[in-house]
Amino acid sequence: MGKAKTILGILGMVMLGFCTISIMAAQSNFSGTWALDKGKTHGLPKNLKSYTMVVTQNEQQLVVETNVEGEVQGKANDSLLGGGGHVQAGGYSGGYQAGTLALSVINPNLAYSLDGKETTAEGISNVASKLKVKWSKDGKTLDLSIVLKDNTQQSAAATIKERWTLSEGGEVLKVQRSVATADGSDGITLFFGKGTSGAPTPQQ
Repeated sequence: MGKAKTILGILGMVMLGFCTISIMAAQSNFSGTWALDKGKTHGLPKNLKSYTMVVTQNEQQLVVETNVEGEVQGKANDSLLGGGGHVQAGGYSGGYQAGTLALSVINPNLAYSLDGKETTAEGISNVASKLKVKWSKDGKTLDLSIVLKDNTQQSAAATIKERWTLSEGGEVLKVQRSVATADGSDGITLFFGKGTSGAPTPQQ
């Protein structure tokens, strides 16, 4: 009887190991070069030339390198967002075309820990970024959170949230981004093509 229990225990551990491997394998891999599809993404500024992300993902982290050419703001008012699309300390006065405030929240290089722990990235003008991610239960969707806080103030300057989802074939990345500040909020849904030029999708 004791031997049978030992065998069952070993089998249970082996099955648990297979289940763990299966869960890890089910998680989406967002690695690749992604270019914004202007045909599928609505509400873009007319002077935005290109928006590209190079994503590197392994078991430990997700690294996102972003490059944008052209204008990302609908109206260039003095605001929470400074030159080059980076978030600055302070408040914003509004006057943005819907969606372009969220589009403007860009950091050229971010590294997220995929173990669920919060990490810190130092930004510019005394703004620190608190980064955190969370997988959906099926491993298909990744929620990314960035809290920007001015080191000279107690309150957060802005909170940015993104939800990443791959298409069935893995060739399209959907990014639902929202940004909230003390003065308001904004959101936009971005569609990226894998290894594409970011040119508008031909109309059928």
